[in-house]
Amino acid sequence: MSSHTAPLVLPESTVLGAPHCSQKAQFTLPAQKALVGCLRAAADLLTRWRLSDDERDAAVLVVGELAANAAAHGRSEMSLRLILAPGGLCIALSDRGEPSRSHEPSAADDPDEHGRGLDIVHAIAERVDLRHDGHGASVVAWLAVPAAPRRAA
Repeated sequence: MSSHTAPLVLPESTVLGAPHCSQKAQFTLPAQKALVGCLRAAADLLTRWRLSDDERDAAVLVVGELAANAAAHGRSEMSLRLILAPGGLCIALSDRGEPSRSHEPSAADDPDEHGRGLDIVHAIAERVDLRHDGHGASVVAWLAVPAAPRRAA
């Protein structure tokens, strides 16, 4: 990991409510396609946070799309941060480190399987913020969930 990487900034207190009422988790992995499924395993955590099946499924779809983009087009490392707070679930995925080789579309790439990830995220999320700089990229998506976070069982 590069020590000069710009941090991912999440405006927790202004966008998601009081930080003392939130639940947070962060996962960091190498940005590799084979590891995208590991981030989708966040579904277990969202179940423990007692999100409904629909909320959890929407969040896992967003995580999967963002992680697939980071693995295919990103840097050497990807980090997922989840914050459940009053009124919303914040899903932030960033990639950083050394640039990876860019994905060159091939004739074998099915257009139905590639290129629509951010469109899906925009369709599901209440709000999506994108940021790119010389150190990587980050996408922050906010999903509407009931007003109060639920405590894990």
